Amino acid sequence: MKGHRVAAVVLGLLCVAGLAHADAVLDVFRTQLEIEKRLLAADLATYDRLQEQQDSASDRLSRLAADLLRAEKEGEELGSLTARSADLSRTENELSNMISTAQRLRTSITTRRSYIELLQSEVRRLEEAGQTGGDELSGRWGLYIEPGGIKGTMDLRLEGTLASGVYQLSGGWKGSMRGTLIGDRVHLERIDAQQGFVAVYNGRLVTRGGEKRIEGVWEATGLATGQPAAGSWVARREIHP
Repeated sequence: MKGHRVAAVVLGLLCVAGLAHADAVLDVFRTQLEIEKRLLAADLATYDRLQEQQDSASDRLSRLAADLLRAEKEGEELGSLTARSADLSRTENELSNMISTAQRLRTSITTRRSYIELLQSEVRRLEEAGQTGGDELSGRWGLYIEPGGIKGTMDLRLEGTLASGVYQLSGGWKGSMRGTLIGDRVHLERIDAQQGFVAVYNGRLVTRGGEKRIEGVWEATGLATGQPAAGSWVARREIHP
């Protein structure tokens, strides 16, 4: 089927480009699944219209055949009988073509349904794999920063060893995070939406009581009057992608 070839070609291009991450592959299958569902709906609508046309042609064929037989019995003139026979032959050909088209369409619908089931199965598999096989850093973390008892959240995404994301702290402070994860060592730079690059956070991934945490220290990049220059921080995982 054409859909199989399209999905295979797209996946091949992703692999060649080095972009075949699980989420990229999942997007390909989801997109192809939606396309196949729309094509199936179109096929079913076409088949429904074809069935109506077949019913009409069958009724017309029965009527023409009965009229021809009646005319033969009544001794209608040859020219009229020939015309009736021609009309009957055209209708028979039309109905035969409709039947052939319906047969091909039923085969297409069955094949497409089978392909949709395969795509749905693969989407489920990839979604489950994504839920259970994620990295240790990607997701939402609850932040607790001292001194000051500042609370907030950060949403991180890891690509290889590079980390990026956004954060929001009590008091309305928000911005982005960028950094690295090497082994269990986390290095993050905090870029505030208003003040720019304001602090560096270093920490270590640990598990305490079954809870994934990052524990470490932070240091300001500049000294602001009345503001602490360093401190400690803890992040607790809240949502795993």
